[in-house]
Amino acid sequence: MRKARTTLLLGLVAALAAGAAFAQVDFSQYVALGDSLTAGVVNFGSVETYQKNSVPAIIARQAGITGFQQPLVSEPGLPPLLYLNALAITPLGVSPDIEMKSGAGAPLNANLPVPYNNLGIDGANTLDLLTRTGNIYNLAADFGQYAAGAVGKNVPFSDLVLRFPVFPGTSTPATAVAQAIALQPTFITVAIGSNEALGAAESAVVLDGVTLTTKADFQTQYTQLLGALRQTRPNASIMVATIQDVLPFVTTIKPYIVNPADGSHIPLIGEAGPLSENDFVTLLASSLLAQGIGIPRAAGGTGLPLPEGSIDGTGLHAGVILRAAEMGAIVQRIGEYNDVIKGVATAVGAKVIDLNAVYRNWAQSGVLIGGIHLTTSFLTGGMFGYDGVHPSALGYALVAREWIKAINSNFGTKLADIDLRPFLTGEGAASATSVLAANTVVSEQAAVAMVKAYAPYALTDKLQPGHTIHRRVTAQPGSKQTTKEKP
Repeated sequence: MRKARTTLLLGLVAALAAGAAFAQVDFSQYVALGDSLTAGVVNFGSVETYQKNSVPAIIARQAGITGFQQPLVSEPGLPPLLYLNALAITPLGVSPDIEMKSGAGAPLNANLPVPYNNLGIDGANTLDLLTRTGNIYNLAADFGQYAAGAVGKNVPFSDLVLRFPVFPGTSTPATAVAQAIALQPTFITVAIGSNEALGAAESAVVLDGVTLTTKADFQTQYTQLLGALRQTRPNASIMVATIQDVLPFVTTIKPYIVNPADGSHIPLIGEAGPLSENDFVTLLASSLLAQGIGIPRAAGGTGLPLPEGSIDGTGLHAGVILRAAEMGAIVQRIGEYNDVIKGVATAVGAKVIDLNAVYRNWAQSGVLIGGIHLTTSFLTGGMFGYDGVHPSALGYALVAREWIKAINSNFGTKLADIDLRPFLTGEGAASATSVLAANTVVSEQAAVAMVKAYAPYALTDKLQPGHTIHRRVTAQPGSKQTTKEKP
C-alpha cells in the first residue's frame, strides 16, 4: 500500500514539474532545507561567525538576495564550539589538544515574526523535516535534556530554527517543510540525509533501523519531502544534493601504530582482537589512545582493548572501531540513499548537485586555491573543522562554490564566483594546523558530546574509563529503539 501511494505521488508531481523544469530561475524568495551542513555548523556548534557564511547564505549573497534570515547564535555557540586548546609535546611529537569551549551562546534574532530562510536543523534527518516542530520557549529546557544525553541535537535545534507561531494570528506549530512552504519560495535547496547514517559512524554501531535508516524508509520520506515541495510550489526551481561519504572522522587515525625501529605496523587492539589494515578507528579513540588503551604492552601501551560498538541487555554501547564490513555497510547504504535522491529529484523535476562525487574528487586529488593545496585530511588539509565531520569556513566556501557552479549549469544563471581570499587568510583558516593530525587528542567530554548529538540512545560508558552507565533498550513511540535508566 505504501509503495502504491509513493508511486501515485510521484506521478502527480512529475506532471506538475514538467512545465517548471525549464522556467527562468526566480531568486526573490530563497529557502534552504537541510541539516547541520545547511545550517553552517563548524567545529560541532552553531555561531554567528560561521553561520553568516553558511552555504545558503553565500548562495543568497551571490544571487543578490537581501534579507536572507538565519537563526543566528552568539559566542561561544550552541553547543559550545570545539577549539584548539594546546599543541602538547608528546613522545610521538606535537599533538593538537581539542577541547570544548565553556559557557553557551544565545539566539540573536529569536523574535523574527516569520520563518527563517535557512531552515537547516543541526542533527535533523529527513523524518525530522517532515514531522518535528519546535518552540523557542522550550530551547533552554531541551538543551538541558541534550546536555544530559537524553535527546539528540535535532530536538533543541528544532526549537531554535522553527518559528512558533509561524505567522502572527496562527496557533499551530509547523514542521520545517510546512514553514518552507509558508514562505512561498521561488527557489529551494535541499541537502538532507547525512544523519541517516551519521549515528552509525559516531557510535561505531551499524544496526539497521536504529543507527542506520533503512533504504525503504528513506525512499518513502524523501519522496514525501520533495513531493510536498513540488506539489505546493509547482513553479519553484529546486536543487538537491547527494550525501558525502568522505569523513576525516573515520579516516584520520590508522588501525595501527608505526614501529620507529623498522617502520613496521603494529596493529591496535580491539575487543574482538587485533585490527586489520582494512579496519577503521574513529576520531573519538584519540583520548583513549593517549592513555595507552588499544596499544599492545610490547609497544608501550596498556594492552587494554579499544571499545567496539555493541548492544546487549543494558543498551547500545558506543565504540570507536568500525570493522571493514561495518564501514562497507555504511558506504553502501549512503550509495543507496544517493540513488534515491537522484531518482526522486528526476521524478519531481528537481536538479541535483552530486556533492558525494565532489568530495570524493577532493579526497583523491585535493584542490589548488591561490597556490595552496587543500585536501580533506583532518586539520592539515584545511577543509574540515575540529570535529572531523563538518567543513571549516573555508570548506563551506568551497562547497558553496560547487553549488553555484551547479546552479549556473542547470538553470542557465550567471551567479558570480566566490572570492575565496577572506576564507584563506581569516576565520576560514582557523581550523587548520601543520602538525600531524593523527596525534590529535579529542577530549573525553567532546567525544561523549559528539556521540550524544547524533546517537542519543547510545551509552558512552566505554568512552569513559572508570565510568559505568546502566540502561536498557526499550521501544518508544516514533523511534525503533531508545534507552532508559534502570531503576
